[in-house]
Amino acid sequence: MLSQALIFSLVIMSISLVGVVFVQKTTRDFLENRLSFLVSFSAGVFLITAGAIGLEVFSVATSPWLGAGLIILGYLLASGIHFVLPETHHHHDKDCHKKHHGAKRLIIGDSLHNAADGVVLITAFGASATLGFAVAVSIIIHEALQEISEFFVLKQAGFSTMKALFINFLSSSTILVGVLIGYYALASETVEMVLLAVSVGFFLHVVIHDLLPKRSHHETSSQFFKHMLWVLLGVILMFSVSTFLSESHNHSESNLTESSLDNEY
Repeated sequence: MLSQALIFSLVIMSISLVGVVFVQKTTRDFLENRLSFLVSFSAGVFLITAGAIGLEVFSVATSPWLGAGLIILGYLLASGIHFVLPETHHHHDKDCHKKHHGAKRLIIGDSLHNAADGVVLITAFGASATLGFAVAVSIIIHEALQEISEFFVLKQAGFSTMKALFINFLSSSTILVGVLIGYYALASETVEMVLLAVSVGFFLHVVIHDLLPKRSHHETSSQFFKHMLWVLLGVILMFSVSTFLSESHNHSESNLTESSLDNEY
């Protein structure tokens, strides 16, 4: 469990260097024009991941009301953090550097956000390898978008390319702190259930406030419809991946059971 979470944490940390692709103008222009669609795609991915974690919560909670209450608590907690530190989640559009001027606050907010990702990641792997992988994929996709927009902000604030990349990598390393905190917290099954439920609330908050396309942000209905299609694509792809992983996991367990029975006879 810990080794899997640490491996994916290192992968996620490496994603923080994605901003280097924006040094080349052609690549930068190509991705900038499509970044908003990738954000919509990640909304669909996060919705399926939140649903998968939610099912796990309701399967281990002593009552549905307790599970629902903890999920709502997680959502409210995420809202409170967002209110105090709005930089923990910033919009991933190509004009984001015009909207954020507090680079230092952005770095602090991103560091806290990455630490929270670490807690979610280790908690998911504690529940099952399949759920852990699904959460890891979601975090990787979101982290790529997050780091791209943060790279814009730091460059606009006057940081050199190398310094902006180094700061991004350093702030992403706090995911390791979150993994270690979550690992020791998982000694209690009750704490694990609470962390899973709170994670669902956080995921839903990110989707609703940061990722889902909003009609008011698009000039035409056709543009909004295209974004919703990308959301649907994210849902379909992540649902397919989760289903495949779940079936593979169940098949492996079935083979192990049959093998152990054969050995007994």
